[in-house]
Amino acid sequence: MDFGYIITITGTQTVDGETDSVEVVTTGEYHEENGSKTVHYIEYSNEDPNLRTDTTVTIDGDDRLTILRRGETSSRLELQRGRRHQCAYETPMGQLMIGVYTDDIRDTLSPMGGDLYASYQLDFYADVVSNNEFHINLKEKE
Repeated sequence: MDFGYIITITGTQTVDGETDSVEVVTTGEYHEENGSKTVHYIEYSNEDPNLRTDTTVTIDGDDRLTILRRGETSSRLELQRGRRHQCAYETPMGQLMIGVYTDDIRDTLSPMGGDLYASYQLDFYADVVSNNEFHINLKEKE
């Protein structure tokens, strides 16, 4: 696997008026094929460096992306601008089905780098539980 990119991932979540942000910087790969763009990276646990989560983000067109996470935490989020999707989200207590409504997706990714941004709401039994933002910055390694 060619990890030829520096990838900065910033996630922001707002719950009950309280906002929390997490930023991860790692290496990863980027591919374009058949009209789709794919970013792949690995995150390692702070508590146990042997635990890892493989994340693949696939962008299809201007208004749809999928975030697939496997490993320490697993989930599959479908984001499509202006639409709500039911998604599986794994927790230590078991799998939950959550609703994901996507407000915005912006994509300027290319083989030379760029940005991907998404804002979305998570709901549980149709009650909004959090507002979220997801930002990926991609830079070629020098």
